[in-house]
Amino acid sequence: MRGRAQACLVLVLMLLIPASCGVKGDPFLPQEITNVRVVDLKGAWQEGYIELKGGIPDSSGPDSTVTGSRVHYAIYPVAEPPCDGCPIEFQGFHTYGPEVVREGQFFCKIPGAVKGNIYYFEVQLAGAKGGLGPPSNRARVVVE
Repeated sequence: MRGRAQACLVLVLMLLIPASCGVKGDPFLPQEITNVRVVDLKGAWQEGYIELKGGIPDSSGPDSTVTGSRVHYAIYPVAEPPCDGCPIEFQGFHTYGPEVVREGQFFCKIPGAVKGNIYYFEVQLAGAKGGLGPPSNRARVVVE
């Protein structure tokens, strides 16, 4: 009889537990992303720094407020470049404020480039509340 009572108690307790999948969301409010992006990103080696330029075609809409950017980078030796079409693993990023965006154009200078390397860059613009937009095309700069 005692085993039957325990089984009933376990059954009642299981019915009291609400069903859930156990997956919980992040404890942060979701960031608003922007749909504004840099297009036709190009990079060039200038003595001592790399210059990145690109256009921003949707820079006048209500969701187009740009508060900064994140420039992702990857560095490879010229002697060991990644193969054409191979994925590029970005190693870090630089963060810039709104000064890099003017009149529908993106422009920034990245100091510290070292000769003998290949640099890859990709840019994401930050919206009004810090959310990042889609990535730009990838720019490749050879510093020889």
